[in-house]
Amino acid sequence: MEKSLVTLATDHYTAAEVLRARLEAAGIECFLSNVHLIQGAAPEGVKIKIKSSDVEKALRLMQEWKAEQEYADRKNPKTVRRVLVPVDFSDYSRNACMYALNLAHKIKAELKILHVYYAPIVDLVPITDAYSIQVDMDINLREMEANAKKSLMAFVDDIRKMATDRKMDDVKIGYALREGVTEDEIARVAKDYNPGIIVLGTKGKGEKQSDIIGSVVYRVLDRTKVPVLAIPEHSTYNINREVKNIAYATEFDDSDFVAIRRLLTILSEFKVKVHCIHFSKESRKSIDNVRMEKMKEYFRKVHKSIEVNCHLLEGEDDLKEVESFVEQNQIDLFSMVNRKRGLLARLFNPGLTRKLIYQSTIPLLIFRA
Repeated sequence: MEKSLVTLATDHYTAAEVLRARLEAAGIECFLSNVHLIQGAAPEGVKIKIKSSDVEKALRLMQEWKAEQEYADRKNPKTVRRVLVPVDFSDYSRNACMYALNLAHKIKAELKILHVYYAPIVDLVPITDAYSIQVDMDINLREMEANAKKSLMAFVDDIRKMATDRKMDDVKIGYALREGVTEDEIARVAKDYNPGIIVLGTKGKGEKQSDIIGSVVYRVLDRTKVPVLAIPEHSTYNINREVKNIAYATEFDDSDFVAIRRLLTILSEFKVKVHCIHFSKESRKSIDNVRMEKMKEYFRKVHKSIEVNCHLLEGEDDLKEVESFVEQNQIDLFSMVNRKRGLLARLFNPGLTRKLIYQSTIPLLIFRA
């Protein structure tokens, strides 16, 4: 039986269960593997396997579902009513909370503060009595949970006080505590809570292993389709400064249309100017100019009064070109779509995105293709 099975997809457990339910409802029998491995121990995630005879039907259905979802997103982008902000009680996650609070206040959304703690099962004292080991573990786990809850409540109280002081106490602020691997638990909470955006604070070099760091942003994007707003450590929230200039990096891909609608929905209460940019070569400049005009038309179709400027960037070093562009145009927010072989992947190591997250003061809004 095992030899006749093929791996259709690999994803985190929750997404795998959703896909299995949809396929089985369509009459395709599914089998999950890696389910019982310790969370985080299997980087490849949960595998969804089906019979080789069902592959063609399954792929056709998945393509149809994807097209239906993209059409729905284009026609009716979801209004952001919930903002999720995972925290680890650090200064930079507190800073991210202030960005999230301001956003929630502007768009009249509620805010949920999430803390994920990790409880490794380690027996530090050699005990031969299995019952004693279990009791010892239970006590340690309860203590870890109690300490995490205490810290979370203190953090939430502090954020609520800040909201009151800044006249943002109209924002409903909730909280959640989870135990497990950070990105897995963020994805699970996101599935249940259904936020319109996830706001993540990130830290540069020298962070502790338990901190929410830049790499978590990409692992979260692998596990959920919710847009992620990454707030770099050096990006200081300023209540007196509004978001005015937005850079959106396009590759003239179909996923841009969904991302643009979501971007303008998130920023609907902000008076912004959009700078649409694309990395071009001399040989393709005429074609790219035509494509850029079409992108400009689409922005205006989505939001008639939006001011859009289009730019084709050239040069041998994409990173330097973008750094210069950000500085010259006083960009407040950089936005892009996470494509596996696109701009994000091309610039990530050791390029623009990593620099923006670890060193820049520019928040980065990332959509999943």
